[in-house]
Amino acid sequence: MTATNALRTHWPEYLIEGWALGTFMVAAGLVATLLGAPASPVHRALPDPMWRQAAGGIAMGLTAIALIHSGWGKRSGAHMNPAVTLTFLRLGKVQAWDALFFVMAQVVGGLSGVLQHSRQNS
Repeated sequence: MTATNALRTHWPEYLIEGWALGTFMVAAGLVATLLGAPASPVHRALPDPMWRQAAGGIAMGLTAIALIHSGWGKRSGAHMNPAVTLTFLRLGKVQAWDALFFVMAQVVGGLSGVLQHSRQNS
């Protein structure tokens, strides 16, 4: 498959991957802010760092589950991580051009999510 064919055929899935990782990163920023900022009511409600870490892990796990099981996540495969995409490439589950475009979309989506969250908190 050529790059043009891959783009023409799978561009919606590439965008979904970028959206999924971007959404995950926004959620991570929100959870970290709510649990880590001393002025946050959630931080004050959970004074023990172990409980805050457990709550953060649960929140991010639920976020991943929601994204993976969403309609869009099911459509794209919800790799949401370049390491997973590269593993799928190595296992022969995705083609090389698809892997490249998935990783590019994931990087852009992840950066966009982080920048969006940081811009909202500045």
